[in-house]
Amino acid sequence: MKMRFVACLLLVCALCHPAWAQDAAPVDLKELVAILKQIKEKRSAAEKMTAARVAQDIRAAAASNATAIAFYEQAVAATQYDGKTHERTEFQDWKRDEADKLKSDAMQNAARLHLSYLLLTLQKAGGATTKQLEPALLAHIAAVTAAGAGDVAIQARRDRAQTLREAPGYKPVKGAKKPSKEPLFWEQELVNKGVDGGIFVQWYGVSKMFADLKEWELCPGNVDGMYEKTLIPYYRLNKDPRVIAYWDSKIQQEGQNAANTNLSFKIDQFNMVRRPQLLWKRAQDLLLIGLRNRALNEMIALIKNYPDHPDFPNWISTLEGLLALNSKTGVAAPDASPAPTPAEK
Repeated sequence: MKMRFVACLLLVCALCHPAWAQDAAPVDLKELVAILKQIKEKRSAAEKMTAARVAQDIRAAAASNATAIAFYEQAVAATQYDGKTHERTEFQDWKRDEADKLKSDAMQNAARLHLSYLLLTLQKAGGATTKQLEPALLAHIAAVTAAGAGDVAIQARRDRAQTLREAPGYKPVKGAKKPSKEPLFWEQELVNKGVDGGIFVQWYGVSKMFADLKEWELCPGNVDGMYEKTLIPYYRLNKDPRVIAYWDSKIQQEGQNAANTNLSFKIDQFNMVRRPQLLWKRAQDLLLIGLRNRALNEMIALIKNYPDHPDFPNWISTLEGLLALNSKTGVAAPDASPAPTPAEK
């Protein structure tokens, strides 16, 4: 019986074999290539349309603080409350609890500047060059800096309130409402986290647009990152003296921050460690934009004035390489100076 079953099975397999073993009709390779090209073009066109629609919405929302915060509320509703059993009630509860924060300048400025930087990032991901984006990027940096400057006054009010609470004999008024903590601009997640993972990108589902983004800072509040990743390489490549202006501004700002602490060790640390580090970077960029003699003189001055600096060994090594001149060309030996980072013209 078993042998008869095996024989039947083999017969069925033999009869079926030609059907699945035979190849299909010949494929027209040229036609197949054309079909694949057409599919890719349709996909590319659809992606461009999506990017254009998203950019249009983001541009409109970034027009003012009012439109930005309203757009943010829509994003929260869509990403955090959509589909919940009591969707409307829970969202309204959230708005009530967050009312003071949503009305604050810090939060509204953060939402607007996040959106404006998201728009720039979409343009960069779409192929815009640094040259094309530089004016808007500098405008964003100025706007972020201006918005963050308001934190000084808010922090001063916080400090005064804290001093009063800690004063001898202080007694809180019975039944008085506890004062809400006035938010700082630099405390906002919308300026401290990357736009690629932000709530608006999550809402639109377009995170893949930023997958191949290079030479671009993603955090809308990281001004140093915008300079270091995009603007400074661009200035170096084009021998633009604005790279020196950046270092001058940074030295001044960090020196002011140290002075504002009124702490001797902070001020000394800046003067003896941080400031020389920044001056050395400035001298390196003087070299890169073609001001070689000024660069060498400033490097030598730093080595003479700060022999105990932790970077002293690296400074000496770098300067020795720069002084290893080629006797024929009269220029620094190959690889003696830091190479500029590639950037668009």
